[in-house]
Amino acid sequence: MYYLGIDVSKSTSRYVFLDNNGEKFTKAFTLQNLQQHFNDLLSRLKKLNLDAENLLIGVEATGIWWENLYTFLTENGFKVIVLNPHQTNKFREALRKKAKTDDIDAYVIAGLLRSNEFVPSFIPEESIQILREITKLRYQLLKDHKSYQRQAMSLLGLLFPEYSQTALKNPFAIASLAIFKKYPTAKHLAVAKPKHIEKIVRSIKGNNFNIKEIQNLIESAKNSIYSGRAKDARGLNLNILLTQVESLNKAISDLDQRTNNILSPTNDDDFYSFPGGNLLTIPGVGPKTLAALLSAIGSNGQSFASGKQLIGLVGFFPKIYESGETRRDNKISKRGPKYLRAALYIAAVACIKHNKEFKSLYSKKISQGKTGKQALIHVAKKLAHLCLSMLKSGELYNPSRVFMPA
Repeated sequence: MYYLGIDVSKSTSRYVFLDNNGEKFTKAFTLQNLQQHFNDLLSRLKKLNLDAENLLIGVEATGIWWENLYTFLTENGFKVIVLNPHQTNKFREALRKKAKTDDIDAYVIAGLLRSNEFVPSFIPEESIQILREITKLRYQLLKDHKSYQRQAMSLLGLLFPEYSQTALKNPFAIASLAIFKKYPTAKHLAVAKPKHIEKIVRSIKGNNFNIKEIQNLIESAKNSIYSGRAKDARGLNLNILLTQVESLNKAISDLDQRTNNILSPTNDDDFYSFPGGNLLTIPGVGPKTLAALLSAIGSNGQSFASGKQLIGLVGFFPKIYESGETRRDNKISKRGPKYLRAALYIAAVACIKHNKEFKSLYSKKISQGKTGKQALIHVAKKLAHLCLSMLKSGELYNPSRVFMPA
């Protein structure tokens, strides 16, 4: 058996071959990540008499550059193992390879394959990959959305401190956004004509600001404590921030709609229209939670032998530090996909509101002295175990099989 380790970068890839004895049996080489060079790789493998039967190929799952080469090789019949960088780093340490070069990285990958001590990374099928891309982007957009909102709220607190006492108390509502984008500071609002604001409001469906509220808004602006310093520059900044919030609102809404279209059953009896649809029978679990779970663990959960392995992926386990007399407080490790951890935490909050069994579990943990956050994490862990089990079995939610009767 022969082993090929590939260190993939943006524009090139380094190829190192090892034989069954761990020796390099041909000179390492570098090829560009271009179609003609991919074809050249196949020609080289043919000249070396290496085919799918006697060659195992490994790439490291760093960045996004490995995916195209991985797809090309698998479509040509080769077995390609995608390795987690954590594995290769530990194996490099075991080999005492302190330097880090493309040649060493490729050698380490090939050596890890030869050791047969590797654990392949989960590579989703096309439908799950679609969900993963949507879910990861949504998570990032939500972070950006919150960041822009915080900045806008901070700036608005200076430009119009009294806004919370007016009809614009929710500055991110559709009508409020439109008004603040036109009149971003108290000084701008103070000279606005009521009919102009009324025109903005009337152009937005479902908004019913009355003239009294508009007059109160203008009066509050006239009596505002805002000094007016740099009002045009600061007003422009607020306008840009609110435009970003508005744009992200639409983008997140579009992603949610795509997720719902993929995962939501067409009727109450259609839970199997998509893998994992039976998880939607858990009160508190919706399409966004399901999308995050499928994105990370696949359509059937078979990549995880137990719920403990899934918890390890999520990072819901304590980091323990004890050395001599030194003891540090145990903290959640927070390893693994952030979007999955966030989705399970939010789902746990929903479960204690809408699921009586999980609500009882939460109350039990609180009564045992856990903090609210600790109890929520316990609920999230229980939910993760339940979801994996249901994903494997395909059965609908049955609390009597999960929770012991009181």
